[in-house]
Amino acid sequence: MKKCFLIVACAILAVACSSNQPKSEQNIEEPQYEELNGLAFASLSVINMREDPDYAAELGTQALMGTPVKVHYAPEDDYWVMIETPDGYKAWVNDAAIQMTDEDALAAWKKSKRVIVTNDYTFFVEAPKADAQRVCDAVCGCIVQYAGTSGKYTEVILPNGKHAFALTADVTDFEQWANSRVAVVPADAPQADIDRARAEIIATAKKFVGIPYLWAGTSIKGVDCSGFSKSVYYLNGYQLLRNASQQYKTGDPVDVSEGYDNLQPADLVFFGREATAERPERISHVGIYMGEGMIIHSAGVVRINNILDESRPDYYKRKIIRAARIIGTQDCDKGVTSIAKGGVYFE
Repeated sequence: MKKCFLIVACAILAVACSSNQPKSEQNIEEPQYEELNGLAFASLSVINMREDPDYAAELGTQALMGTPVKVHYAPEDDYWVMIETPDGYKAWVNDAAIQMTDEDALAAWKKSKRVIVTNDYTFFVEAPKADAQRVCDAVCGCIVQYAGTSGKYTEVILPNGKHAFALTADVTDFEQWANSRVAVVPADAPQADIDRARAEIIATAKKFVGIPYLWAGTSIKGVDCSGFSKSVYYLNGYQLLRNASQQYKTGDPVDVSEGYDNLQPADLVFFGREATAERPERISHVGIYMGEGMIIHSAGVVRINNILDESRPDYYKRKIIRAARIIGTQDCDKGVTSIAKGGVYFE
């Protein structure tokens, strides 16, 4: 009996030792990757980009329909591809989420007549009628090519080449939209224009109130903290970097070391861990300052909080450690670009 037990124990130990070996010492086939070096468009309303080529992997970010992306590589005989968004975020998507293109087609797309979805949600349908079969959904910020107008409906061409129809009231001409963003003003604009720009950012942010927090989310379907600030500014004609730890380094810094008097509405405000002698500063959260001690941010849901008065039920007990002013800093090498002039959507 002891001998049998010893044999079994040795066998189990051998298996355990084998599983603890470094992968380089195990007979495991590493995946082979195919270099693609291509271009594509996000082809679903919101595409989910994961940190590894697996549905169980952490969600890293999202991209909206019509976003041009770079396609880097893919495992052979698999449906996952590594893509890169215009703000430089690299992650994995199912190849059904993108439509491959090439440089000539992308250049033609940038010059083509397109529309952008301006309603929170809509559907593209097969025919210009109320009971038509749905083709796919869309959210505010999705971009598709224009193909004509038919009564209450606008005919569009989706990234996969399929023709569909949207309610004309839910879309608008993309170029006109990009050039009409009142929040995009030069730094030396008249004060009235700057005040209007700030008010427009705050008005857009308020439309997200109640939208649930979603880690890596960047659309009206769900947002994380930096996805919220990114989405609000995108819908006002700006392109921001993806994460709070990147966003605080962009625009013009606002000094909050002696209090919050320097803050203006629409400034980004950042929270986290202050630097000490033992460990560095760490930015972990971002919101949008609304003025009068109020912020709007995604924390559980998109909500409005007070940061000054501890007696209030909406008091947010965290200290602002960094702040950045975005309005007026676009297209001047400060990490902020405009939709109209940034080169991603127009030549």
